[in-house]
Parts: sequence; C-alpha cells; structure tokens
Amino acid sequence: MKFIDAVYQMNEGEEKPKKSDENKKKAFKGRVKNYATISQAVKKGSPGQIFSTGRAGRLYVISKGKWGDKSGRGNIAKGFTPGSSTPGSSWSSVKKHATRTQLRYGSGGSKKLASKYGSRSIKKKYGVGGKDGREKGE
Repeated sequence: MKFIDAVYQMNEGEEKPKKSDENKKKAFKGRVKNYATISQAVKKGSPGQIFSTGRAGRLYVISKGKWGDKSGRGNIAKGFTPGSSTPGSSWSSVKKHATRTQLRYGSGGSKKLASKYGSRSIKKKYGVGGKDGREKGE
C-alpha cells in the first residue's frame, strides 16, 4: 500500500480521487434530455427523440417496436454505446438515426430532411424525387 492510499483510508475511509479521465462528463450527454429511467423516457418521449439516463454512459433513441414479444407494440429505446461500431455511436450517427426514425414514425419531418436522410419510401411519402422516391439518375 502506498503512503497516499493509507492517508486517504485514514481520512474517514474516503477513497482516493479518480483520475481526471474518469471524472470527465460525457460531452454528448449535455446535448440531450436526461431521464431517471429508460421506461420514463419511453413513456414521455416521442419517436426520434434522443435521450440518456443519469448513470448511463450511452445515448438512446426512441423508436417503435415492429416485431417480437420483447419489443411488442409501442415505443422502445435503441441504445448507442460509445466505442461500439454497431450501431455507430458518434453524435452524427445517432442524430442521423434519430432523424430517420422521426421521418418514419414521428411528426416534424420536412422535405429537406427526407431528401438528405430518407429511404426511398420516406422520400416518396414526402414527395421528394420521382413517383417511387428515386432521385434522377439512380
């Protein structure tokens, strides 16, 4: 045991302070709404909303369950873990997924967002591209 560790233990049983890297807050969590639990967020939020919880080190996007017993019907939360590549957890990747989800299920979509992020069916829904949603030259 190091002398510093012994001093911290003697001082009311406090632990040694963590390294500065461990104390840093996640920058992306400041951009989104934080909820106490995932279930509260899913109940209060709408499809396409990005959120996090107090203790989570990840972001979530509210979507709709399409199949299976677990997701069932109604809203679900899709998680994006930092350091993971599937699905990508960079802010741009999460934002893109949230926008596509909002275009598909939520309200508040626009032709500009549909032309940038939408699939063919979403483009068709918003009247972007040809009759089947394809851009010219596809």
